[in-house]
Amino acid sequence: MTDVDPESILVQVVFAPDAGAPLPDVIRELEDVLEVMDFALFLSHGDVVRWDNGGGRGQVRLARLDHGTPVTVDIELVMSGGLGLTHGDALAGVAAAGAVLLTAARSGSPADDPAAPASTDDPVPTARQVDADAERRVVEAMERVAYDARGTDLAWRIREAEEQNVTAADGTLGKGLRFVRAAGRLSRNDGFDFRME
Repeated sequence: MTDVDPESILVQVVFAPDAGAPLPDVIRELEDVLEVMDFALFLSHGDVVRWDNGGGRGQVRLARLDHGTPVTVDIELVMSGGLGLTHGDALAGVAAAGAVLLTAARSGSPADDPAAPASTDDPVPTARQVDADAERRVVEAMERVAYDARGTDLAWRIREAEEQNVTAADGTLGKGLRFVRAAGRLSRNDGFDFRME
């Protein structure tokens, strides 16, 4: 960070694992939440602005973890004007990431669609099929949010992230792929919610 006074945004994410969920499961979901917040910072100003301002990108800090039912986590996004990241920019990025998450979470699976044809012969989907369906809903939500933001840098950054959906030769996952997988897992949680101040 620089010597510029930081500003912060407090984000609260609520996810609802089974009552008495083991702490390791909660921590795995917390890692998904932190991945989403990292993506929100990317949407806030993108890599170009970040590197133009010396490589800074703000910080994601865990402010509070309530291991109750549901599990609630408060995350503080700390940024500095000296890093090219303003409070308004960060708020737009967080709002976009939250809109993607909530849209995907509320879209439900095809089985939840009353217009979908009912069949008792359908096999039980595998865990990978369930993951793939959730990830598809996240990508659709990203496209919807990007369309709503068309003509802006935010829309361009979402499109850029969508293109980063491969694994590099060294095993590094693309930014978009990391977000889609994390958001897909979070969006399947009953009682999921996302609030910011």
